[in-house]
Amino acid sequence: MSLIKKIARAAVVAAACALALGGAGCVQSAPPGEQSSGLLKDVYGDYFTVGTAVQSRTLNKYSDVLPHFNSVTAETEMKWSRLERQQGAYDYSGADAVIRWAEEHDAAVRGHCLVWYKSLPGWVLAEGTTKSQALARMQTHIDETMRRFGDSVYCWDVVNEAIKDSLASWQLESGDIWRTGNISGGDTGDWYAVCGEDYVKQAFIYADEARTKYGLDDVELFYNDYALNSANKREACVQLVEMLREDDIPIDGIGMQGHYKLSDYLADPQKFIEGFEESVKTFTGLGLDVHVTELDIRVYENDGDPPAFDSLPLSVELQQAEMYADIFEVLREYSIPWKDGAGCVTNVTVWGAADDSAAWDTEAHKEYPLLFDEEHRPKEAYYSIISF
Repeated sequence: MSLIKKIARAAVVAAACALALGGAGCVQSAPPGEQSSGLLKDVYGDYFTVGTAVQSRTLNKYSDVLPHFNSVTAETEMKWSRLERQQGAYDYSGADAVIRWAEEHDAAVRGHCLVWYKSLPGWVLAEGTTKSQALARMQTHIDETMRRFGDSVYCWDVVNEAIKDSLASWQLESGDIWRTGNISGGDTGDWYAVCGEDYVKQAFIYADEARTKYGLDDVELFYNDYALNSANKREACVQLVEMLREDDIPIDGIGMQGHYKLSDYLADPQKFIEGFEESVKTFTGLGLDVHVTELDIRVYENDGDPPAFDSLPLSVELQQAEMYADIFEVLREYSIPWKDGAGCVTNVTVWGAADDSAAWDTEAHKEYPLLFDEEHRPKEAYYSIISF
């Protein structure tokens, strides 16, 4: 069925129902993919969990949209700088509020993230810090964090964004894949410069030790990064996995962040989707589960582009919807193993609840990257992924 027909059919369904809860509450007789409630978590109940990023202060603001999701990620409140800005002084208030909300609404919580070069308190890698000191601080942080949240968190992004942004073939061949140098500014630190690749290895070792120590056998350990749909970064991530496995260090999954731009898709839709699928297939083919952890689709090509419209035009909204539909089609296909021993897509998380979220807004323009608009109404992207 063509995208236009899918959207038209979904729009008819929507018009016939009183869409409560930002697109939910509609009882309908519909083919697979158009489940009775209209809630995303029900539509995808046989495929994977559907999540969104939240902040404790906005949980009430998005109470009309959040019923669509059965997984949530704390956007900022589980990062190291929020939990322990001063060494030994812990603040769990924001993270606890997210967990309480999740428990009250029968949603699961993704842990994001244990080790990152950003959102890092200055004392962790302060000038003069030795490798042994840095790793000891990392171990304490991972142990304390996983102990504190226990099985309230079903998986952790153990290491976030350890791989370089742009990689040449010679760097892949030489193993020069790690993010290092040119890291500066507040709440940042160069883990690789201090610890080498051992920081990645030890993070996963410490996380595995903590889940064993605290009986968290079902908690999964993920590596998370962006641009993993590109060939060279995909290969670098495979090298990371192989490095861990050579030392018998457990890793359960790959988080493909999924911060995409509509322009990258429109340049060659088939090429974009083929690259995306190849990464999902490659990672699941390694026996790893895949989560799309931070999905959004920006409609402007550059952050500094001047505003092209006062509200999102239908023509652009339909293009965005087509991109969402193509991505979700791939993800549904890989929600079951495609070969013996393959992993699966088990979660898809959008990075925000609705377009009034400011995650990608710039001084130059307003962005429209999500499934629900500024009034929390379902967009064409929403209809495109429930109609299949």
